[in-house]
Amino acid sequence: MRTKFEFDFVTTATPDQVIELMTDFSPNRPHRWPASSVKAFEVYHLSETAADIREGQDFPKLWATWHYDWSTPGSVTLTVTDSDALQPGGYMTLTASPRDGGSAVHGEWEQASKSLRGLTAVTMMRFIGPRFLASYYKKVYDGL
Repeated sequence: MRTKFEFDFVTTATPDQVIELMTDFSPNRPHRWPASSVKAFEVYHLSETAADIREGQDFPKLWATWHYDWSTPGSVTLTVTDSDALQPGGYMTLTASPRDGGSAVHGEWEQASKSLRGLTAVTMMRFIGPRFLASYYKKVYDGL
């Protein structure tokens, strides 16, 4: 099953702060993102505008290897390269634009499942994904 949706939120974080947090691959990354698992986090490759990392979460227990690309100013795209639950090629893009001292952020999310856990997660995101991701990212970015 494949699910695709878009979401939007406004944050007090500037566009530069939005991109910086998305592309912070330091050992502190799992502590900056509340849903991230310290155990699942690993950096394989890091360059000026791209990274290959493994990250996941403890509940529901899922992991994925992602290729991050931030070569387009104001935008970050994460593409699944491997996962226990998601098909390779799924992606999420966040694009931040200046707005009232902060940012208006537009997100696109598209994933397909490859396991029962993935099917459950992708189905759930079909119904709650736009609201959930907008709320989660706003909370994280407003906390900077």
